[in-house]
Amino acid sequence: MTAPAPADVPILQTASSLVELTLDTYVRLQRLAFGGGASAPAPVRELLAAAVAALERARTDLAEATRDAGGRVQTDPDPEYAPVVEQALPTVRGPGDAVGLALTLEDVLAQTLVSDVVELSAPPVRTTVAGHAAAAARRKALLLTLQTLLASGRTELVAVPPDLLALPPGAGTVGFPDVLFPTEKASPPTEGTPR
Repeated sequence: MTAPAPADVPILQTASSLVELTLDTYVRLQRLAFGGGASAPAPVRELLAAAVAALERARTDLAEATRDAGGRVQTDPDPEYAPVVEQALPTVRGPGDAVGLALTLEDVLAQTLVSDVVELSAPPVRTTVAGHAAAAARRKALLLTLQTLLASGRTELVAVPPDLLALPPGAGTVGFPDVLFPTEKASPPTEGTPR
């Protein structure tokens, strides 16, 4: 097995900082009645719960890879996006707002992890990061779909299984807006390094 190189450390630390921020935000959204509480649509509540579990695994995997590369594990939230979250959280007033905030973070996380896969030196670490990138991209697709359904003003459409005949046009494809996965919002490799 090839160990990660020291050059991988800032990439892994930045990815970790985004995972830390996204995980913390999801946990905070779960505490809201319309995020993880009884008045939240079941698909929103379930997506938040599944995301927390997946992000905890990503945190562990990235920490292990960082240690293996000889670096210090990043446990602080991403400095670029933490202020965005702090500004947005007080304005979250319903499931649509919760989904919108989660979507912002998942988009950056997914794009960063996709970009990281190319930059990392060790094949096993690339494979691990690629798996977490795919999970973030899946969550992004689900969030885009939920956002569209919630924006329709018909919360009854946010159900599993959905009433396929009642869904608005494009609801089945809105989660996949890109032919090639974009990376222009990817955080630079040194953005989340410990200060």
